[in-house]
Amino acid sequence: YVIEIGDERYKLGPGDSVLAPREVPHVWAHVGEGKGRQLLVFQPAGKMESFFGELSKIEGAPQPEVMQGLFGSHGMEMTGPPLPVE
Repeated sequence: YVIEIGDERYKLGPGDSVLAPREVPHVWAHVGEGKGRQLLVFQPAGKMESFFGELSKIEGAPQPEVMQGLFGSHGMEMTGPPLPVE
């Protein structure tokens, strides 16, 4: 995975971890072969469980306007385009 948190970019491998503080913009992308897995931990969880529950109901790749609405209804904001990776 590649993740940007604020102005910093990190390349993460198996077993790596990174902290994305609340209210700091962040974005990630899977850049490896095959499927990737992430473990996301929220403290406090707030509305995240509901957010991911609603997200799991969307089939296929959601349209940007659908994601904007989903983020907004859970107290979050999409602030930019997908993470460009090489």
